[in-house]
Amino acid sequence: MPPISVIVTTSPGREAHLLACLQMLSQQRRLPHQVIVADDGSEQGANLAQAQTWPFELVYDWRKNDCRVALSRNRGAERANGQILVFIDSDILLNPLALEAYALFLEFKAHWLLYGYYGYHEELLSPSALLPGQTIQWCDRRYVEFNENQIVPAPNLLRFPHEWAWSGNFALHRSLYRQIKGFDSRFQGWGGEDLDFASRAIASGFELHFLLDAWGEHLPHALNEPFHSFPAEHKRLVYQSHYTPSPYPVRVLSTPQGLKALLTKIHGFYVPQTAYYQNCANGD
Repeated sequence: MPPISVIVTTSPGREAHLLACLQMLSQQRRLPHQVIVADDGSEQGANLAQAQTWPFELVYDWRKNDCRVALSRNRGAERANGQILVFIDSDILLNPLALEAYALFLEFKAHWLLYGYYGYHEELLSPSALLPGQTIQWCDRRYVEFNENQIVPAPNLLRFPHEWAWSGNFALHRSLYRQIKGFDSRFQGWGGEDLDFASRAIASGFELHFLLDAWGEHLPHALNEPFHSFPAEHKRLVYQSHYTPSPYPVRVLSTPQGLKALLTKIHGFYVPQTAYYQNCANGD
């Protein structure tokens, strides 16, 4: 399988999240060839990450905080030498088979972008099934039903995939990233740069699909951090949503084993634990 470079984006206040993220990367069955941390100005991230020994090459790229995650991803990609690039935010805990799944599905699909599953529902909290001691979000809002043998996507996911192309966990070939010319680094603050990237990819003739095997948990964080609270009036560029139907059939992909593993975690662990959390919060 082709070598993988993982680009981890982080920012002030995410130091503990970054260490947890790197810990899960070190537990991957298919270890990354290289991990690049693109740090948008955290105070202690570099010291904490570089103080530990990891089973992969760790490259640390720090700059003064400017709330430009698009620039972080571009800087990370510039330093990457793997054939496949996996982008994750530092608050994502990937399951141990995620990188292997990305490599498997992308090995012969150089024109694909694959977007992994990750929790993004603020009210559905659970203990982590991957890293003891962590509280996480597990429910991906892009999916609306979790049946016994199937995860059902939101209807518009298959019609307008670019509007659901959240960049907290996705992968593509490095050559494809260069053809798309990376992210537009004029974007500042939360949101838009990833949907713009996906829109340009589809407009250039490439395909965007979703991969359930590459699932992860999301570590909650405050929404009053500089990145999330960056004033709208100061943004240089704002993404304009558009609902141009996909020119190709969009697929939600999985292996039988990967789908079963995720559904087992959802029904056997996350849902019961979430119910327990909610009962405690309600005083029941």
